[in-house]
Amino acid sequence: MRNEARRPTPTYDAFISYNSTDLDSVRRLAQRLHEQGFEVFLDEWCLVPGETWQEALIEALDSSPCCLVMCGPQGVGPWQNEEVHTAIEARVRGRTMRVLPVLLPGSTDTTWRSVPFLGRFTYCDFRQGLEQARVFERLCAGIRGQAPGPPPPAAPATPTKPAPTDFRSRFSVTAGTWRRVSAVEAARGAVLTGGGAPVVLYGLPGVGKTTVLCDVADECRSDRTVLALPMGGTAAAEPRCLVDEVNTWLDTAFGRGLPAEDLYRQEWPDALAALLRRVAGERLLVLLDDLTDGPFADTVLRTFAALPDTVVLATARGHLGTGHEAVHVAVPPLSPQESHEFIAHVATSMGLPVAPEDVTARLPDDVLSHPLALRTFLAHTRFVPAPLLTDSRLPVDVLSARALVATVVARLPAAHRSALAHAVALDRVPLADLLEAGVVLPPGFTAALHDLAGRCLVSHAAGGIEVPRLVAEALDAADPSAGRAALCDVAARLGEAVREAEDTALAPLARVLPRTALMLVTAGQWRALQEMIPPGFLDRLNSGGFWKEYVLLARALISAADRLRDETPRVRLRVRVSRKMGQLGDTRAAWDLVREAEALAGALDSTSLHGDLAGLRAFLAYLQGDDTSTLRELKGCVELRTRDGDAGGLLIAHKLEGNVHLRRGKYRKAAAAYRAALAAGGGEADPRHRTDAETSLAICDFRQGNDEAAAVRLERVVREMRALSVLGELPRALHALALVHESQGLSARALEVARQAALARANDPAVRAAVDRLVWRLENLGPGAGPRAGGADS
Repeated sequence: MRNEARRPTPTYDAFISYNSTDLDSVRRLAQRLHEQGFEVFLDEWCLVPGETWQEALIEALDSSPCCLVMCGPQGVGPWQNEEVHTAIEARVRGRTMRVLPVLLPGSTDTTWRSVPFLGRFTYCDFRQGLEQARVFERLCAGIRGQAPGPPPPAAPATPTKPAPTDFRSRFSVTAGTWRRVSAVEAARGAVLTGGGAPVVLYGLPGVGKTTVLCDVADECRSDRTVLALPMGGTAAAEPRCLVDEVNTWLDTAFGRGLPAEDLYRQEWPDALAALLRRVAGERLLVLLDDLTDGPFADTVLRTFAALPDTVVLATARGHLGTGHEAVHVAVPPLSPQESHEFIAHVATSMGLPVAPEDVTARLPDDVLSHPLALRTFLAHTRFVPAPLLTDSRLPVDVLSARALVATVVARLPAAHRSALAHAVALDRVPLADLLEAGVVLPPGFTAALHDLAGRCLVSHAAGGIEVPRLVAEALDAADPSAGRAALCDVAARLGEAVREAEDTALAPLARVLPRTALMLVTAGQWRALQEMIPPGFLDRLNSGGFWKEYVLLARALISAADRLRDETPRVRLRVRVSRKMGQLGDTRAAWDLVREAEALAGALDSTSLHGDLAGLRAFLAYLQGDDTSTLRELKGCVELRTRDGDAGGLLIAHKLEGNVHLRRGKYRKAAAAYRAALAAGGGEADPRHRTDAETSLAICDFRQGNDEAAAVRLERVVREMRALSVLGELPRALHALALVHESQGLSARALEVARQAALARANDPAVRAAVDRLVWRLENLGPGAGPRAGGADS
């Protein structure tokens, strides 16, 4: 009776595999497919509450002839990765299973081709928007297992202007009908007469520099491709954020992005220049908003200005000096005529009961000449009659631009002022990321935010909130404690989310935390910063591949440790960042941090810290190919680790020694070093380093002709890695095992293991490339095509 009552497993036309960060786009496509009559499996539609979801996903995938792999800006998620591998493995085993990659807006080649074998399947490209009819037709045909056929005859083309780009939303500027003609003409004239030099617009905060920038861009874009880059915040604090933005744009606009590993093996100016060389023949319009005088701005301007046939427009908080060839154009306050026109425009667009003549007669020049203060005043006439706001008995200084905004902020209800303080703390943070990370916003925040937007104190931009600098300064002047309290509250909420975060929350947290950390640094809230980012979370970011965020947050924690005089963290954090900078190719910055750490550690009687520094110097020397210095530093490191009784440190030191000898082809010495590493580490060491040393020892056995011992060791290591979930090193072990089986004449077994290595997805690009070569060789050339001594596949 119970078996007969069980619900039969449904049959779907397609199984939708997606990263939770892309859910909005996935829902839209799923709804369109449903409207076309397709039965699609989308977990939030089809999973039954109360039943085990893992088994339900497996059943749905088994009963679907097609797996749609949705690939967005963040690539394939952890659980999605398992679904994709299951689908590909089913196809390899002979089952009829179509695997169809679907590229969502913001996706890049590097975000989906990194999944082994996924790049071999024909994809549907929605990167230019989800409403592309022809791409949707291809998607439907792929689900049916049919060729899409030729497109229908195109309608006669009608001349149209180039589609507007999204640079206004990037800079939180709303398109309007009124603009500052004189400022726009001055900037445009500088572009035409500047001989290709960058044009930098500068002026007081709130005078509309960014709006003028966008208006000039409308006139200069013509047939140019626009690259719009906010230059403040995380980009200035960690330039690799800027490099990543340019790479994403390059891939979206031209399909010419570079793999992440190619970028991270260079210093950021070299990586930026390498990206721009790929568009050297294109006509570009580059917009850089909110530059700050210094080496970062100089490097960015110089790099973009070197591109031929490129117009560079920028805004800055002040004149950047004479150190470069930029043409500076001042954006002055509003003239009386501009003030009158601006008031008329705002009053009409917002439906305000004010007459421009009355306002200009009542307000002092300081307010009339300042667009932000004037807009704030006009917005406030919704709540207080204009004559009361401009009472002639008030002192003139009360109606200054800064004081007027401060007065408006001070008169807000306490709940609204608290919401405004939280908006400042969350400035430009995507709210969807906060919610996805599990951060709960304060009660009443959303409702108060709507009212604040009506008063022109905040604006919505790119899914987040933007607070003008003048408003933030006014809040700080009116209620200094409100800003600090709100920032600490946001940090505490984020810290709670960090401590409870699942792996799926790492991506949204990585997008949110850097901006908040920079605000805490600016505010000097060092303890709140330390509590928000525990050291263990840095390790999770590092292992998850969020390297630029790891570096930025670790540098922020270094600032906190320096200010609080936490001596040991000051050294350990510098060691952390130095190691990562070395791995990312910036050895100059890595050595600078080593010297800082050495100066600090000199006053500390800590064998452990000095051992860390010796090991770090050895590691950096190894990365630079200096084997002599590496072995010399390792000798001192081993002495310090032995004195300190650090088994894990000894394992890593001996393993690095083995790597030096393995790289030089001295397999006997390498094997001795790896055995010393395993003997020192025992069972207490980091399983990742221990199993990696075991793999390297097996490779030494293999290179010395002891195939049987190598196979036994590698098979045991592979089982242990899977049992301990040490998956980052698994592809290398499987690759070595496949080589051993090939040498033993077990070609079918070698190919099977090599395919497992490809599905495991190595973090190291060199291992990924070696695995792909081995699979291709075994599939196409057969066993024995690769010599035992060939280094490329070892």
